[in-house]
Amino acid sequence: MSGPKAFRIVTRAEIISICRRSLARLGAAIEFWTSTCRRNGTIDQSDIDRVIARRDEIHRMLDADRFTDLQKQVIAEISYLSADAERRAEKAAESEAKRKGDQRRAKSAAQALLAKFEASHIEIPVDLRRELTTPAASVESLNKAISNGLMLLQPTDRSEGVTERQRALADRLGAGDRRITLEEWTSQQTGASDDQALLKVDKLLGELAGLGIDPSPFSARIAALEAEPRARQALVADSLLLDLNSAIKTGRARARLERDLAERDAELSEMKSAEAAALRVEIEQSIAKAGSNDQELVKRADFLIEAEVRSMAAKERRRAVLEGLASLGYEVSEGMMTAWVSGGRVVLRKPANPGYGVELSGGSQTDVMQVRAVGIGDPVEARDAGRDRDMETIWCGEFERLQSLVAKAGGNVSIESARPVGQYPLKVVEDLAARPADVDVAGTRHLSRQ
Repeated sequence: MSGPKAFRIVTRAEIISICRRSLARLGAAIEFWTSTCRRNGTIDQSDIDRVIARRDEIHRMLDADRFTDLQKQVIAEISYLSADAERRAEKAAESEAKRKGDQRRAKSAAQALLAKFEASHIEIPVDLRRELTTPAASVESLNKAISNGLMLLQPTDRSEGVTERQRALADRLGAGDRRITLEEWTSQQTGASDDQALLKVDKLLGELAGLGIDPSPFSARIAALEAEPRARQALVADSLLLDLNSAIKTGRARARLERDLAERDAELSEMKSAEAAALRVEIEQSIAKAGSNDQELVKRADFLIEAEVRSMAAKERRRAVLEGLASLGYEVSEGMMTAWVSGGRVVLRKPANPGYGVELSGGSQTDVMQVRAVGIGDPVEARDAGRDRDMETIWCGEFERLQSLVAKAGGNVSIESARPVGQYPLKVVEDLAARPADVDVAGTRHLSRQ
């Protein structure tokens, strides 16, 4: 198949550009993972160092021309970081829910101990009362205060008005002079801390915190829920749980959008056009402050990235073909690439084969190019069919050499379609250089004989 050919070419520059954009996306994914996990308090410097080490290893693949491995590793690492961030966020939410549950249990135990003191007519130090009643007291400080308070209880307590449950506790305290432990006291207290509705609220509040959402708008409703009798808490909690879930859904959507915008911003950073720079400013402003057109920004970024990549790829493909043909002895002049773009085609001569050349076309709107051997001369003059056929055959060998040159440079040329030698008469293009200067070149530019 040595006649006209349609072919695709992927250049080394194009492959490197793809890899650099992939690495930019990886960088954005690492930043997103780091900020998310730091906000959740689920990573330390050693975790970050391991991720950075993997990133550097992937970067080194670019220098080693391991382009395919690099792209596979980038996809795998971004997927891992996304899953790991979600796993850590869930772990943080569970930890936050446990902390709130522990704090609620500690407060309940502290209130029960104060009630015990009141029922037992035991005077307690002012400092201890303050520690047991401080609203913002930590679990640790409450537990310490409860432990100190338990030491003041007298095992022989039979005060009037004491409940049967408290009498049983006093009996236990008096058995063998054994005092009840903090864990035993806390476990015997029942109340809001054991309610499933509040446990669900705690879990959702942990998720809100993991998304960086301020939970304070829900504080009054949560406090009201805690004050409700246990029998009503499930009913009162329904609307609160719905609103918390709605806030989480909105927060997750915003987090995904910010991640998408950050990845587009990273890709655009590899492009040097004024349009890319202007769009990056818009994206960075959007990430800093949510706007109503953020999803549209993602679409605009995708469109611009695709257009810039297509333009760059087409330019590098034309450059690779022209440089390859130049190394094969064809005349390539300055401005020929521009002429190819503006005219849609260009003809290259080869001094070693007077009267013959090759015509290149396509590659601007699609990634498919066409090439064919052509005669250069007067389209109306008679042709030597045998000679034309020989030149098509010679071009077949030269095209194979062009493929090898592109491959050696790190690219690839694949044939989409090819016609046999002689299937069509050799196309002849007019030799404009041989025409007199006063001839209307523009009017005869496209004359040819198929």
